[in-house]
Amino acid sequence: MDELIKLLSTAFRKDPDSNNYKLLKVIDSEYSSIEQAINDIKNAHFVDFATGKSLDYIASFFNVRRKQNETDEHFRARIKFAFSKITNMATIDDLKEIIAAALMTTTERVRVRDKYELEPAFFEVWVWLQDLNNAGLTLDEFQELMKAVKPAGTRFQAYQQGTFTHRSIGETSDPSKGYNDLSNSNPDAGTYAGLL
Repeated sequence: MDELIKLLSTAFRKDPDSNNYKLLKVIDSEYSSIEQAINDIKNAHFVDFATGKSLDYIASFFNVRRKQNETDEHFRARIKFAFSKITNMATIDDLKEIIAAALMTTTERVRVRDKYELEPAFFEVWVWLQDLNNAGLTLDEFQELMKAVKPAGTRFQAYQQGTFTHRSIGETSDPSKGYNDLSNSNPDAGTYAGLL
């Protein structure tokens, strides 16, 4: 809006009570609406941004149907897992990338450990509770999705982790390692995994 006002000659009134200002405000509002509609159309082509019917359309390419009352976030994760299954990725690094994409996080926040010393072809997957919450998934739902992309002949167990740590008496208090509250006012702080 300010840019439009600056384009007016000094011969015109530019104050908020002037008709010139009011007219330009209407034009600016319409332009913003058009710009938002264009961005919505662009975003509808990408799984990470598509919503509603647009997301359903993308899912149809992978023969995935939305479950009754399923949220866009949950459906988005299932679409990503379905795509991963088609591409047949199977290494630990590939699994980390698939999981990170489904949870909309980074691969550094996903841990995959092979536990072959305990059982042949067994591995553990550790994800952050906050990432599960952001994706709209429970740990059980996440494990169900993982079954679709795990390498053949392997078994896995998924765990969620929090960031809460105790400090000794001599340590300085670090709020980023303390509790987060239910309103998520300190997202860098943590929770006990599985409780919140």
